[in-house]
Amino acid sequence: MKSFKSTICALALIPGLLFATAAVAELKVAVLDMQRAILESDEAVAFIQRIQVEVAPDAEKVKKIETSARKLQERLAKDGAIMSESEKKKLTESIEEKVVNYKYLVGKLQATQKQKQQELLALMNPKVEAAVKLLLAENKYDLVLQRQALIFSNTELDITAKLTEILNKNK
Repeated sequence: MKSFKSTICALALIPGLLFATAAVAELKVAVLDMQRAILESDEAVAFIQRIQVEVAPDAEKVKKIETSARKLQERLAKDGAIMSESEKKKLTESIEEKVVNYKYLVGKLQATQKQKQQELLALMNPKVEAAVKLLLAENKYDLVLQRQALIFSNTELDITAKLTEILNKNK
C-alpha cells in the first residue's frame, strides 16, 4: 500500500517538475569572466605594457642578482671542500647578501605590481560597469554567472569576448 501511495505522489510531482524545467529552459543565461575581459581589452594591454617598461630595470636587477647568487652557490658546492674557512665564510656572506637584495627587490616588484593592478582596476571599473550595463540591456539576459564560480559551462554562453569588444569600442 505504501508503494502505491509513493507512486501516486511521485506522479503528482512530475507536472510540477516539468513546469519548473520549462521555466528554467526559458531563462537567458550567460557566463562572464570579468578579469579576462578587462585584461584582454586594448586599454589594459597598453597599461600592462607601460608597467612592464617601468619595472624592467628592477626585473633585470633581480635576474642579475639571482644569476650571481646561483654562481656563488655552485662555486661553494664545487670548491667548498678545498676552501679555507675564511673563504667559505666570505662566500657564504656574499650569497646571503645577494639573497637579501633579491628578496627586497622581488618584494618591491610585487608591491609595485599590486599597486598597478589597483590603478588598472580603478581606471577600468567605471568603464566595465557601463559596458556590462550596455551588454545586459542589449541582450536582455536573465542571469549572468561569474566564470570563476562555475565548474563547467558551455562555451556558447560565454560573453567575455563581447564585453572586451564593448570596452575596446568605448575607450
